[in-house]
Amino acid sequence: MFKRMTLFAANLMESRFQQGEIVAKRYEIMNHLGTGSYGNSYLVYDQVSKQKKVLKALRIHKRITESGKREFECEKELLQSITHPGFPRFFEDGSYRNIPFYTMEYIEGKNFEQLIFQDGQKYSEIQAFTIANQLLEHINYLHEQQLIHRDIRIPNVIASGSEIVLIDLGLARKRNDANSKGRTRVRHLRKEVNPQADFYGLGHFLLFLLYSNFSFPDKKKERSWEEELEISYQAKYIISRLLQIEDCYENCAQVKSDILKII
Repeated sequence: MFKRMTLFAANLMESRFQQGEIVAKRYEIMNHLGTGSYGNSYLVYDQVSKQKKVLKALRIHKRITESGKREFECEKELLQSITHPGFPRFFEDGSYRNIPFYTMEYIEGKNFEQLIFQDGQKYSEIQAFTIANQLLEHINYLHEQQLIHRDIRIPNVIASGSEIVLIDLGLARKRNDANSKGRTRVRHLRKEVNPQADFYGLGHFLLFLLYSNFSFPDKKKERSWEEELEISYQAKYIISRLLQIEDCYENCAQVKSDILKII
């Protein structure tokens, strides 16, 4: 209860950077992009490099705890360590009004939450699994670096032209990160520090894409996705294994092998 009250009070006191504000005498705030569990993200114009960037600033309820500041540093260091075109590049870090921040590459495009729910984009089975296969390449890169993303969701995947970019490493952890284990007796499959956590997220990502083609009937009893979606047996098999309904996949190569049977 105390923790919830503290979080509520902190959120009331939190103020965002304003449009036109110059952060650290360099970054002009263009607009607020979104709020995550760790930071507020802004589209900024870097007056030094003359380019658009994304600036992520640590939220107030994370700044007042050592663990919150440590986790923000962890996210920054992980992004710095990644050299792959499927992820935003890290640029600089700093502090403004005692608020830690860092900047990264701005990816032109829309995330899949925008594409599905704002633009009404629809995806066939082959299209959905083709996109999932591209995303799997990025997940595989992380796993090869012993990193687990732990937040594979439609807002965190951007379609930039024909390319797919995976963003937001706020929950990412090294596979041997003991601080992420044993915190609760309740299993949260997406938040575990193992490859299956990312496969679970990929399974739900696929369901969102496949449901984009589904017409929800009025006043009918809700059914399971297996009953509602008119997809192939192979598609259902893959999703069931990703969601750990059936025997779970052990690695990305196994997932890819099955996806290639569809696409």
